[in-house]
Amino acid sequence: MKKFYWFLALTMLITFGGSAFAANLDDFNGATLSKMWTLRDPAKKITVSFSGGMLVLDLKANADMYIKGTDGGVMLLTNPPAMDNFSVELLTNAAVKGTQPPACQVGIVFFNETVWAYSAWGPYANTDIRLEDCAGATYRWRADTKIGIDLAKVAIDKDVYIKVTKTGNKLECFAKGAAGDQWVSGGVDEKLGTNYTQGNYKIGIIAKSWGGSVDSTFQIDYFNVPELSTTAVAPSGKIASTWAEIKR
Repeated sequence: MKKFYWFLALTMLITFGGSAFAANLDDFNGATLSKMWTLRDPAKKITVSFSGGMLVLDLKANADMYIKGTDGGVMLLTNPPAMDNFSVELLTNAAVKGTQPPACQVGIVFFNETVWAYSAWGPYANTDIRLEDCAGATYRWRADTKIGIDLAKVAIDKDVYIKVTKTGNKLECFAKGAAGDQWVSGGVDEKLGTNYTQGNYKIGIIAKSWGGSVDSTFQIDYFNVPELSTTAVAPSGKIASTWAEIKR
């Protein structure tokens, strides 16, 4: 019977030769973390679970990640593609209990542990969607990075789509409130991009909290690098698979 279903699937793919479909790198539909992820939780601040096709992150208060030496934040990290230009996308519910809790951030991260450089983009304390970053002992808030999106443009609710596009050493940060909306740019950063070159950094998901925070819950619907996640059927009928389809 299994052979029949494989044959049927292949027949359908070949019939629609020349078409393509996309699957996210991780849709979090399983019961455990995919092998693509490394969980970095030095202060033991996170509980990871799965519910309704989503990754659930239960973050304890005061899980701070700041300048080198303050290392209590949580990250799920994976290797970036071997490309200078690509995008990272994520869909999060930062307001599981109605509004995003105070003093916390969840989102996309670029991370070079060797030099303690990271860029974190995502919903921030129900205030805005912003980029904050750090290089060694130098931390930059939104007032310094000048990269962010106010709530009047993209609300922080159950669906916040965020994206970071890397073009060489430039990182452009985007967000939108619905799948069909146009991406809104929060700005382009060129300061930390030199820390994110092939072989010396990771990409992934970050969750952190600081003074004045409470225990928080975040949901992640999917994580994606579109350049890696498309599976195409060539006109000749040959299937071109990518790592996204075989990672599990």
